[in-house]
Formats: sequence, C-alpha cells, structure tokens
Amino acid sequence: MSRKNIVALALLFSLSTAYPAFAETAYQRWLRMAVAARNSGNYDGALSYYQRAADESPNGPNDPDINKAIFEVLSERLQSFQTTAPNYVRFIRIADEAYYNGEYDTAIQNYRMALRQRPRDRYATLRIEQAECIKKNRPATGSQFRTMCPRF
Repeated sequence: MSRKNIVALALLFSLSTAYPAFAETAYQRWLRMAVAARNSGNYDGALSYYQRAADESPNGPNDPDINKAIFEVLSERLQSFQTTAPNYVRFIRIADEAYYNGEYDTAIQNYRMALRQRPRDRYATLRIEQAECIKKNRPATGSQFRTMCPRF
C-alpha cells in the first residue's frame, strides 16, 4: 500500500470517528428550531419545539433552561397581542394566575373568555385541557400526581 493511500485511510478513519462529536443531537436540533421559530415571531411553534427539546434534554423534562425559555416565549407571545387583542391578554393573565394558584375552575372560565376573543387559540385551548386534566386526576393529599396531562 502506498504512503498516499495510508494517509488517506488514516484521514478517513479519523474523520469517521470524530463525526459523532460534531453530530447534532435531537435536543440541539429542537432547541435550534425553537430559537429560530421564536426569532421569527412564531411563538406557538417555539413552544412546541422547546417542549420537544425538554423531552430530549440531558437534564430531564424539567430542564430549568428550557422552562425559562418557555416562560420568556409565553411573555413575548402575550406582549405581541397587547395592542391587537387587549381583552385576550387580560383574560389570559387572569386565567394564568388562577391556574398557577390551583384555581382551575376560574382558570378554565377565563381561558374560555380568551377563546372568544381569539377563536382556535392554541395556548388557551391547551391550558383548558391541562386544567381539566389536573382537576380530573388530582390525587388526594399526600399521594403523587402520576397522570400525564397535555403539554405544549
């Protein structure tokens, strides 16, 4: 075997073993897509991609960086409706506060009011599904909540 062939084979071997280090993981791909969607103003898409990134995260589904990004996207999304749909924003804020306080009936009522302002709104629809799921499957005190409710 000639020296050129040996060098070429060595180069190919080194590149083939180094490739996995440069390959994009599913987590990185979803994260990249989430950032691109967010930067283009596609907040619903960004939320879906961030959720998929969380599913693939090396830190688990409750990755604090992903949760922070989701919170920021939700804030940006709401801000984008401030001038065009102020009533929608008001209902969503009331509903979100009730949701986080565990007042699911109030949350559902206000998410439905938000849907009247923006029919087919994915966020309000999903939050209603989540609140209804939590209400239905909420465990008695002291036991753990094990049911998976819809996510973004």
